[in-house]
Amino acid sequence: MSTIRNKQRLIHLYRYLLKETDDEHQVTTNDLVQYLKQEDANASRKTVKDDIEVLIEEGVDVVTTKSYFNSYFIGGRAFEVQEIKLLTDGIAANVSLSREQKAKMIDKLLGLLSRHQAVKVRKNIHVTGNYGINNEQLYYSIDQITEAISKNRKIEYQYYTYAPNGEITLRSKEEFSVMTPIGITCNNNRYYVFGYDGVKDRLVIERLDCMTKTRMIDEAGDRISGTVNADEFLDSLFSMEIGILTEVVLECANELMDVIKDRFGADADIWKSTTESFYVKAKISVSPAFYSWIFRYAGKLRIISPASVHNGYLNMLQGALRKEKSK
Repeated sequence: MSTIRNKQRLIHLYRYLLKETDDEHQVTTNDLVQYLKQEDANASRKTVKDDIEVLIEEGVDVVTTKSYFNSYFIGGRAFEVQEIKLLTDGIAANVSLSREQKAKMIDKLLGLLSRHQAVKVRKNIHVTGNYGINNEQLYYSIDQITEAISKNRKIEYQYYTYAPNGEITLRSKEEFSVMTPIGITCNNNRYYVFGYDGVKDRLVIERLDCMTKTRMIDEAGDRISGTVNADEFLDSLFSMEIGILTEVVLECANELMDVIKDRFGADADIWKSTTESFYVKAKISVSPAFYSWIFRYAGKLRIISPASVHNGYLNMLQGALRKEKSK
């Protein structure tokens, strides 16, 4: 008597096709009969043919190659090879995740491909180093934050930072910070949560891997002004530093058009300045990170307005120069 019932046989067949087949690795009816017999399933050419028809009727993309000996493979999958490659590369490069976390997530994604496809993708995955502080708490924090957002509740948490001696310490000793979370985002291969601090009446951003003891609390989230646009807010940031949101006009050398389009989008407000330059206007969260971005282009980007932002840039440069001269 077969140890695998007919209904189970269909599941075994489906799993086998997913794992073993793709357009370059097809299996014949006889191959499937032999596999099922090895699994102690009652199988014949007819039962295999019938089972494959059931899978097709249920939406599984089993492709049949007609020949003297028909062969089969899984065509369309939930994710194609190129999509899995993009997802695994994003995980491998993320510095908020530990190597162990990356390995587990990548294995799960590769499990959506055939084993032959998975081998090809795995050969081209390059896992970067990990620079997170508290990776083991990351998943738990994400769970609590997601729950709080869905229920419009606040979260409380403690925040780790590095002391001058290089040791990890709590930012506010034993005190908890509280925020109304708005969302979680990834920037420069690191995860952040952004939200609203009702006590200080300001938007805040925290690194997720620096948060510990994160939990949703029994307190309704603060009512956030309708003028707060999360996408606009995130687009205005440089290196996730919060500054004063300001409409800024920059003059840019023509050779930086790709840089400007990449940073401000294809629909950026751009117009001609001279034959060698152009203007761009954008809402920017003016911060030291923004000034650093301007500096990196060595004069090919100039702050035109407002004067307060231009003067802030000059003050930062002069302050840095004074410190260097004083050494």
